[in-house]
Amino acid sequence: MRYGYWLPVFGGWLRNVDDEGMETSWEYVRRLARRSEEIGYDLTLIAELLLNDIKGIEAPSLDAWSTAAALAAVTERLELMVAVRPSFHPPAILAKQAANIDRISGGRVSLNVVSAWWKDEARRYGATFDEHDDRYARTKEWLDVVDGAWRERRFSYSGKYYTHEDIVLEPKPVARAGRSRPLRPARGSAS
Repeated sequence: MRYGYWLPVFGGWLRNVDDEGMETSWEYVRRLARRSEEIGYDLTLIAELLLNDIKGIEAPSLDAWSTAAALAAVTERLELMVAVRPSFHPPAILAKQAANIDRISGGRVSLNVVSAWWKDEARRYGATFDEHDDRYARTKEWLDVVDGAWRERRFSYSGKYYTHEDIVLEPKPVARAGRSRPLRPARGSAS
């Protein structure tokens, strides 16, 4: 059995409690991640939301990717599962960023791939928000590109949503025993 928790990148997670005593700050999440390692937690999920959907869009929220990179450097054992929404990130660029963070962490990064769900947030940040079936089709192509860039020395791809010619991605993510690919994308989404 492995134990994990959602990193409070928005402060607390309860909608009906104004102040749960969880700061929306780097200092707080760093202390929490280090303490969770000490007491035996195995992983933390770092949600990727640019707006705070818990306390309201005006409330602060931390960026998932820069937080993951910083935690990779200050933790030793904790797996960092970072949520990623394909329509917010070009796949080859995200593959490079994630591989770099995985290297910093010594192979402790995994992805939670979410095919998006908050249309208003996408609109506010200029991200594509396809209808349901198209979001999943985009996600499949996105995963094909990310996985190919991680596996192949040079990788090209042509699809409906993404076209890449001759991607070279080095260094690759850290290969870890028991993984079929360097990073593990976990697929999931809300409607």
